[in-house]
Amino acid sequence: MMNDADNSKVCPKCGGTGWVLVVEDGIEMVRPCVCAGHERKKRLLAAAGIPARYRHCSLENFEIWNPNDPTLNRSRKIVQEFVDLYPNVEKGLLIMGPVGTGKTHLAVAALRELIASRGIPGRFADFTSLVLEIQMTFGGSGSSRDILRPLIEAELLVLDELGAGKVTPWVMDLLYYLVNTRYLQGRISIFTTNFTDTPGVGSEALADRVSARIRSRLYEMCRRVELRGGDYRRERLAHAAERGGR
Repeated sequence: MMNDADNSKVCPKCGGTGWVLVVEDGIEMVRPCVCAGHERKKRLLAAAGIPARYRHCSLENFEIWNPNDPTLNRSRKIVQEFVDLYPNVEKGLLIMGPVGTGKTHLAVAALRELIASRGIPGRFADFTSLVLEIQMTFGGSGSSRDILRPLIEAELLVLDELGAGKVTPWVMDLLYYLVNTRYLQGRISIFTTNFTDTPGVGSEALADRVSARIRSRLYEMCRRVELRGGDYRRERLAHAAERGGR
């Protein structure tokens, strides 16, 4: 026997079946219930692999914390335009900038919005974690192709922190395989990276970190979004310490 708590979870429109009876031009037929779409989007969000730290991210709560930095508002507008136009976009996004400028927030916000509002299947992957997973296959722990397959096949991919950490030539070849296959299949991707083509003194350029051929593909596949401001996390901690010392 179903208790009150169970009853509260059952959709009143379809009674939990996922289907509703409708009449069109005098003909009765069944249609998927609205609740079925909601449940599907919940499953897609759960399957996207978005880390808990970033599950709150949205374009609405992306903070323009420094009014003197025009790249914050400009970048948010570009990402919002991408979301509004999707799937009628020719290119993905390459979000570039220093640590703490909000790159991951913007990338995840786009992914979450497209899953929640359009039901777009998408995946999030962290570059460092992906490289470690690939390297673990060296000892026979699974197949690198099995690791890459869901990322290749995802309709929308977010690959975060591209270029973080040095990788072997073999891993670089696999990453090129991932990027190039998505390019050839016309799949849309969002990449974030701390590296640019004009590094500071003593720093490396993007091509140094991911190879010239991957960098070339990224530029063909994506519209560049450049954030140039300071580190939001560091500023927030500094303000918190200042308030705590008063």
